[in-house]
Amino acid sequence: MSHAVARRVGEAVRLIGATPGYVDVARDLERMAARGGIRYAPGLTDRAHAGLLGTITLGPEAVEGPVLSLAQTLVHEHYHLRRQTPFHKTASFWAGVFTGRPVMQAYEHPAYRAALDFLEAIARAFPEHADEAVAERQAVAASLRAHYGTVT
Repeated sequence: MSHAVARRVGEAVRLIGATPGYVDVARDLERMAARGGIRYAPGLTDRAHAGLLGTITLGPEAVEGPVLSLAQTLVHEHYHLRRQTPFHKTASFWAGVFTGRPVMQAYEHPAYRAALDFLEAIARAFPEHADEAVAERQAVAASLRAHYGTVT
């Protein structure tokens, strides 16, 4: 990971750690980054993804946007790695196939919820960033709705 990308990830992790209730998430992300567990793939068309071996791979959309956007992406991917198993992903796929719902809905919805909750926490903790957090939250909710048809 280039120095510039590492610096952006560091800024995002510091923001996560400064948010009440997210210190442990930030510490885990710091450890991941220190051991090369957060990577950058300039050709990745997704914002990011959580790998089966416990890594987070970031794409240009996540890295080149605002730090708050990168932070919520890291919270989302961290949720996949630490709160779900790879079997959840498989189960979500097959549940979607059998029910006719989006195949990754059951897997993605909780991670999107984690990102939305983080953005709400940012708005509460940092009034000076509330407008940005609300706008980012609306963008995340729109993405969830577009891909998985639901927001709760």
